[in-house]
Amino acid sequence: VHSPSVVSPQGYSSSAGGFGRLREFTDQESNMCLMMNRVVDMANPERHTVYLTVSLFVTFLSNNKMNPSSDEKQIAKKQSVLFRHFNTLLGYSNTEKCFTIPPARLRKSAVCNAFLSGIPEILDQNLTVGNQILNIILQLLVHLPSPQKLASDQQAATYSLSLLSQHQRHLWLNSIILVLYKYRFDQQPVSEYIVRLIGILLKTLQNHSHECVDESEESKDITSWSIPMENSDNEEDRLVRPESLTVTSIAEESDECIRMVPSSRKGRHKESSSRAPSTTSSNQSDLDHTMVLRCERCNEKLEVFDEESISLSLIALSTFLQRETAMAAPMLLKIILAVTRVVHRPLYPWHDSEVFVIANCRSVAKQIMRVILHQLSTSGIALQLFDSPLKRDDPLWSVVAYSLNDFTDLSPVFFMQLLFEDISEEWPSSLSLILRNLSLYIVHVSPDSFLNQWNNLVTAIETFFRTAHSKMTLDGGRKPTAADLHNAITVVTTTMRVQNYSSFKSSVSLAESFGKWMGETLHDSPVLLEDLLAVCTACNRALIRERDKQTLSRAMIAELMQAIRFKCSLHAQNYLTIARMILQDSGEDVDSSFPDDEYNTAASEAVRPHLFEIIDFIADLHVLAKLKKEVSEVGDAGDIKVWLAEIVAVEMSRSSARDCRTVIRFIPWLMSPPSVTQAPPGAFADSVTNVRVLSWLLLGSLSANAACLPVPIECSQHMADYIHFVLAGFADQSKQSVVHMSALFHAFHLCQLWTVYCERASTFSSPTAFSHLLDFWSRVTPAILQLLSHSKVLADMVNLHFLNTMQALQSVNSALLCRLYAMWSPILTAYHSAVPNQLRMKLDASENQPTLSPPPLTEWLKKVRFKIAQVELQTSAASPFYNV
Repeated sequence: VHSPSVVSPQGYSSSAGGFGRLREFTDQESNMCLMMNRVVDMANPERHTVYLTVSLFVTFLSNNKMNPSSDEKQIAKKQSVLFRHFNTLLGYSNTEKCFTIPPARLRKSAVCNAFLSGIPEILDQNLTVGNQILNIILQLLVHLPSPQKLASDQQAATYSLSLLSQHQRHLWLNSIILVLYKYRFDQQPVSEYIVRLIGILLKTLQNHSHECVDESEESKDITSWSIPMENSDNEEDRLVRPESLTVTSIAEESDECIRMVPSSRKGRHKESSSRAPSTTSSNQSDLDHTMVLRCERCNEKLEVFDEESISLSLIALSTFLQRETAMAAPMLLKIILAVTRVVHRPLYPWHDSEVFVIANCRSVAKQIMRVILHQLSTSGIALQLFDSPLKRDDPLWSVVAYSLNDFTDLSPVFFMQLLFEDISEEWPSSLSLILRNLSLYIVHVSPDSFLNQWNNLVTAIETFFRTAHSKMTLDGGRKPTAADLHNAITVVTTTMRVQNYSSFKSSVSLAESFGKWMGETLHDSPVLLEDLLAVCTACNRALIRERDKQTLSRAMIAELMQAIRFKCSLHAQNYLTIARMILQDSGEDVDSSFPDDEYNTAASEAVRPHLFEIIDFIADLHVLAKLKKEVSEVGDAGDIKVWLAEIVAVEMSRSSARDCRTVIRFIPWLMSPPSVTQAPPGAFADSVTNVRVLSWLLLGSLSANAACLPVPIECSQHMADYIHFVLAGFADQSKQSVVHMSALFHAFHLCQLWTVYCERASTFSSPTAFSHLLDFWSRVTPAILQLLSHSKVLADMVNLHFLNTMQALQSVNSALLCRLYAMWSPILTAYHSAVPNQLRMKLDASENQPTLSPPPLTEWLKKVRFKIAQVELQTSAASPFYNV
């Protein structure tokens, strides 16, 4: 071997007699083999000479003039022999087709480092030689960064480039880029090595932006690519940035050194140290003590690479994807997610600024994201990406929107347009993932830019929901889930907030199509009140014409009306949710977490044409029995009725006039109670129905704000006349039907509710309410006493209801009870010298109950509406009803 002082690489790079020199190398091939034992000796004093000699040989190989011509076949054979011997020098077994030197030793080998430094030049300048030695180059690139301890270990390519020095890593990356750019790699065995090298690149980018998640996944083709589902709870807490951590351990590593990163948060992690076990063997040098940065959550080593390494890795991935898209398809999602991490987590503070810094890795990643999406835009990439099971907090969607935001060839709005075009070509079997990911993406797209493209997108979204509605209404059509509904509402709400939405040609059509789809979805899936308020408010504010503004609110109310007509069924929660939306628009405090000025659905206006229908529903004795089949619980069915009653009560109380015009409009029969002496046939049954309706209206009123007074206090006399008529006719009518038997129960409960209603009015708005209440009881009490005189059995029944009334007034701390208790107590002893034992206990409990802090009125109202609902159910079950 020539001394480097005699032979220089430059002399061979331009020599016309390259093959003469090659013969000299060939003649000395035996001498090169003798170097083998000394090459792997790390303490070899001639390492520098070996390095320069191999560098000279590599420089010679990079000269494209040394390629043998057709008449130099013999030289080609000798060249092949030379390459075989050089492989042996590298530590590669030509017979076993694998390296016989562990990667840790190879990384420190002079021959390997000299060869690695010349690989990019060979691959770039001499394609003939490059193709001849491509396999050994690729195997070396796979083997060199491996953490395996023994050469015989079968190490999968699940490691990064962290074990290479920065210089080695740059040479490694430039080599793979040149292979991907200039050479064919679509056939075995080269393709197998390329896939493994791409896996190393991906692992490098993934480790650079560490996440405490399971990265294992199966490779699938582009039509079925997927990643493992993750829990969406507290995912943000699991993301750890390396620059926020400190050294967590000191490990013994003989062949690697993990660079430390300054910590910005002290005291979060503990430092621990350990020393290499002492050895007495004379032939073992001591292990190096190196600092290892580890994650505090999963204890994985954290790796931070320089900016050029990250940029070169990204360029390699992009080149691979551009050259062989089909080959990259199984790992396409991994590539996109790896690029996403680099954009999402800036390496340096200036990466996150608006100032453009040339050649920073974040700019490279952003550009590559654009290239990938634009290159595959006609290959269904949008549908594949939106149909992938990503975590809810995955940064992909914000990164895609950020990357495309100033990209003229593919805007973030047009990317959604591509999605709907892909869907129209091939309708997916399930829309869940698509709606979920679309809802996560669309919130990051600017509503004030790309208005022409938004116009086209609105048309595409309208077509999508119109088609989805027609498909779900077919027999066997898949029904959307609650999550689908939530995500769809997010998409439509965000779309309707786009600037100048009303000017888009399909703006109204989208509201109508989505209203139909959403209405159908409400049959089986619950909707959140916040979502319902948001989308109806967005529609109300986005459109111009009054009727168009109420499109979604009217659609929701129409579904509620269909449900209470029993022409369709709603999910149990949706009855109350739609009712709460109406009440919220009326100014009621349905939920303290919703600011009154944030939502404006116009639902209170949209429901007005249906108020009489709601009153008929309240009056129907049998609706609770039908509702119970839908909502299963008596209390839930009663809640639906009382919330609807509250809607009517609030609307009736809107009038500021102190007369009875609203009563005449909605419940005119209250102004003309039947006469005891001249009652027409059926008057008693009608009166019981009216008493029930009044009870539900008062329940609704008392459940609303204090200002809700649907029945003027001045109607107290008519209220008393109705109760008087029912009590007066009960003795004769009660035996005729089960409905008549429940009259006594409803009459006394109306007395309780009217008493509480008047007392609340006297507190908040009406100074004459209490005097009207006293007049009410002065009319009702004689009717009670008259009923006591019929018989002892009837008297016991009346006394039980009367005592329940006293207990109820006691529980709400009624002022009336204090005024009339002395007069009412003797009523209980009408047929007895003392209060009967069965009533004594209840009376004692009432007298002994503390009244300083009565329970909230809402608790009492719940009990009353449950009792009324229970009695209506029992009465309905015993009383047949007919559908004409």
